[in-house]
Amino acid sequence: MRVLAHSLLTVAALLTIATVNHPTKDNQPVKAIPEVIGTRYCYGDAELFSVWLRLRVKYVNRTDKTLILDKEIGKAWYGEKVARNLGELAAGKYEYNPIIDWFYDKDKLPEQQNADSPGSDFAVLAPGQTFESEINASVFVQYENPKNFAGSIRSGPHVFQMELSAWSHPGDASAFAKSWRNFGELVTGVIKTEPLEIRIPSDPKVEEQCQ
Repeated sequence: MRVLAHSLLTVAALLTIATVNHPTKDNQPVKAIPEVIGTRYCYGDAELFSVWLRLRVKYVNRTDKTLILDKEIGKAWYGEKVARNLGELAAGKYEYNPIIDWFYDKDKLPEQQNADSPGSDFAVLAPGQTFESEINASVFVQYENPKNFAGSIRSGPHVFQMELSAWSHPGDASAFAKSWRNFGELVTGVIKTEPLEIRIPSDPKVEEQCQ
């Protein structure tokens, strides 16, 4: 078992390597297009290091309806998948697909929303309109070694994809969707990002302490 600490919205996550699938829809209402805007290589142990990815994600309303999108999308929880290529990603043949158990600090969660209308924590998108936000992710990589370490990938090109929770606030999203329907359709469930190619160098400059 490998343990990785994430600190998004001061939410602690314990990471164990295994396979998990979340229900998603290919006809999801928004297209989520990720872009890497920062990369760091962080020391793990003598066998592994982690690649920290700072991502900017552009969300595009791909429907003919007005959508209400949580600006904190993915911040309550997310999933990560890595495959060798697009074909294996589509076939569900993952190199890396961890279970992430999220534990919430209730004092740090976003405030309860107004039942009458979406507040400033939400973007109201007309058809074709976009919204951008940032999110951090990370994957484990093994140093060049003939051995194989479970729950890690090797250097070289890979295809990376995230699954993002579309609701990060207290309360039942469906109840707010009903009360806000005059303003638009609330995006709920899980949103998959478009596949993103990442390349891991064989001899990266690994930082001893990543903050």
